[in-house]
Amino acid sequence: MTKEAITNESIRAALTEKGIQASAPRMAIASYVWDTISHPTAEDVKREVEKTFPTVSLATVYNTLNLFVEKGLLREVQDANQKSVRYDCNMKPHFHFIDEATGEMMDLDPLALRISPDFISLGKEFEISGVDVTVRGRRLGKSSGPNPSKKRG
Repeated sequence: MTKEAITNESIRAALTEKGIQASAPRMAIASYVWDTISHPTAEDVKREVEKTFPTVSLATVYNTLNLFVEKGLLREVQDANQKSVRYDCNMKPHFHFIDEATGEMMDLDPLALRISPDFISLGKEFEISGVDVTVRGRRLGKSSGPNPSKKRG
């Protein structure tokens, strides 16, 4: 999903373009995951979505997130420390930083690390299917904990 205004119309159009039926639960899930910067887990998504769509089940959330990943609308980000999968709507090449004090995961510009996300320099003897770089540490000057309802923008 691109970084444009998240509206019901844009969500419906994105789902339809990928051949996904725009049901009410899928619309609610997409609305949340495409408008947050928090890299939520499925449990985080359920907790937030059920505030406006109380009948959503965890199975529906998992199935929908997996469908969005399969169709290229989200990507999975492994968080080995939490033994969980997080979901990221930023489909552009980038890396992640995990604040070990708060558990918050945030996007990092690959140029900030001076690492090329395409790894063209490896040569023709390698076929790269993906690159995942996660930097761990502590964000200095930031004392707030994770906030799964943080909005993009």
